[in-house]
Amino acid sequence: MLSQIVRRSWLLVPVDDTAPVGEAAASAADVVVLDLMEFVPEQAKPAARERLPEAIGLAARHGAEVFVQVDKELLYADLKAAVWPGLSGIVLPRLESAAELAEADALLWQLEEQRGVRPGALQIVGVVDTAKGNYRAMDIARASPRLWGLSLGRADLVMDLRPEPSGEIHLMPYLMQRLITVANAAGVAPLGAWWRAPARGMLAPPDDTYQAAVRGRHIGFKGALCVRPHQVEPLNRGFTPLSSELEAAREVIAAYEAAADNGTAVIRVQDRIVDVATVAQARQLLSVAEACAQRDAAKTQARQRAIA
Repeated sequence: MLSQIVRRSWLLVPVDDTAPVGEAAASAADVVVLDLMEFVPEQAKPAARERLPEAIGLAARHGAEVFVQVDKELLYADLKAAVWPGLSGIVLPRLESAAELAEADALLWQLEEQRGVRPGALQIVGVVDTAKGNYRAMDIARASPRLWGLSLGRADLVMDLRPEPSGEIHLMPYLMQRLITVANAAGVAPLGAWWRAPARGMLAPPDDTYQAAVRGRHIGFKGALCVRPHQVEPLNRGFTPLSSELEAAREVIAAYEAAADNGTAVIRVQDRIVDVATVAQARQLLSVAEACAQRDAAKTQARQRAIA
């Protein structure tokens, strides 16, 4: 089942360069993702793997959780390098079958035991960024209890689905909604944002990033990946409920509770029909906002300790 872990912003940085890792640590990202797959040249990967224990500590210095993005074609080498105390989990792109996720799960059990990490502690975010992966998304989502989240990889889906002349990706709204449905059915977090042309997704400027995060939150996403530090704040803000939304939620709850005391099960609040399910959603929104506030406070405390 989904828990109230707050992971709104996932900042992806190459692990082979200390400077970006330090910048990521100071960015206030909820999660720093140390990349071994996308941004590290093949010849630099052995050295990058050697840097991971130090990079995990550096990335977590200001309170971020740390994940490592690994290559499924180099899975054993990447996981062997990545699993150390301080790691929260891995991001596994190009997933196309439940067997691939199960393989990663089995390797993590072995490495947790060897490295003194609590068994079962490390989580997985799966990226179904191909047509095959999308087709098998539910099987993948049920393949491991470690799976915490699912995401689409937009750039790679372009290669499978092709963009429309407008710059939008054919069927992308459908795929986003399908991913959210699959993730919720499997009890994991759907990750993504609703980008619109001409914004370039993980390279979008702050305003476009914020709008994409707000649209994404409204359809059910819980957070999104980015590659630039200046996108972190818009993602954190966009995936946090607004004060106006919280005020409306409290109004709904208060009105319903007053009506329920008088034996009424369904009421009207302004232009909304309110029943027990609506109230549950309102309470969930308040819970999310409180969790976001606690997460931000924890990062502030960690940052203050780091600079003291």
